[in-house]
Amino acid sequence: MSIINKMLQELDRRQAPVGANGAAPPLYVRTVAPANERRLWFWGALVVLAVAAIAWGGWLAYQLSPRRIATDLAFKAADEARTRAPTPAPTPAVAAAVPPPGPAPAPAEAPSAPQIEMLRLAESIATPILESQPAAAPPAPAIKPPPPAKLPPSAKPVVALPEKPAPAKTLEKPRFERLERVGPPAERAENEFRSGAAVLKLGRSAEAEMHFAKALEFDSRHRGARQALIAMQIERGQLEAARKLLQEGLALDPAQPDFAIALARILVERKDLPGALAALEGSAPAAGEVPEFHVLRGTLLQRLGRHAEAAEAYQTALQARASIPQAWVGLGISLEALQRRPEAADAFRRALLAGPISIEVKTFAEQRIRALR
Repeated sequence: MSIINKMLQELDRRQAPVGANGAAPPLYVRTVAPANERRLWFWGALVVLAVAAIAWGGWLAYQLSPRRIATDLAFKAADEARTRAPTPAPTPAVAAAVPPPGPAPAPAEAPSAPQIEMLRLAESIATPILESQPAAAPPAPAIKPPPPAKLPPSAKPVVALPEKPAPAKTLEKPRFERLERVGPPAERAENEFRSGAAVLKLGRSAEAEMHFAKALEFDSRHRGARQALIAMQIERGQLEAARKLLQEGLALDPAQPDFAIALARILVERKDLPGALAALEGSAPAAGEVPEFHVLRGTLLQRLGRHAEAAEAYQTALQARASIPQAWVGLGISLEALQRRPEAADAFRRALLAGPISIEVKTFAEQRIRALR
């Protein structure tokens, strides 16, 4: 074992680094790699950053340097345009003041020898004649212009100002007016009705009512607009306004059973049974297939004690639709008042079989059946 330990110690001494004095360092001391590589990386990164900063500074200086707005080509083109510009033509006043250039006068020719002799002869003849003439009259004195009038010290000289040129008239821009297409009254009424229906769906009832009223102004026979207005007024409890609209609509067209029914019910609320019956009578010819119309008419006739007519009205309603319990009950009451007891009992039995019925009406029908046996 001692030999092996010695060999291992020898190997450790060979592999361990040698200290400054030749002795082996302690076991906890380890050598580190030299720092040359790290320093190379640091200086390389620093050089790259410096080059990038210098390049950026040069680019920024180039961008901020002053430059000429116009190039040499622009100056050259401006000079050529000035040389090609035509000279302005003179105004008419200047052209009239400057006379047109005439032909240049010809140079005077030197007189010849015979001409000189003739001039001398004429002068010798004219001299004694001029001496024999009387002396000419003295020249007239020159007329001096009057002195300028002196202005009082309070007066101020009037200076004529040059007239200002009239301002040039600017061309007015053409005006375009928007012309809306106006269709026939029926078409305009239909458009207003559709607008009212659209805003009514959005819950804007006041605006919808305005559109419906406008539609009736364009076309008083527009059924949809009138019907919508009546429904809105009845819903708000404005029965008087609804009554007027219903009466106007029936006056224009009596063949509207639904309008007649609504008007009759409003009059029934006011205890005006004859008026309600009269409102129904005008639309009776057009209400052949409207059972509600005949049921309401039979009820009014029954309340007025006209049971025979009431029974006929109920029978007309049941011919249009047999499943109306109220019509069978009303028919039984009128037949009982006419002393037609078997037929009245049969009407009450049919009322129980016609369809859904309230407890009060069912109890009343059962009582009348037992009473008519």
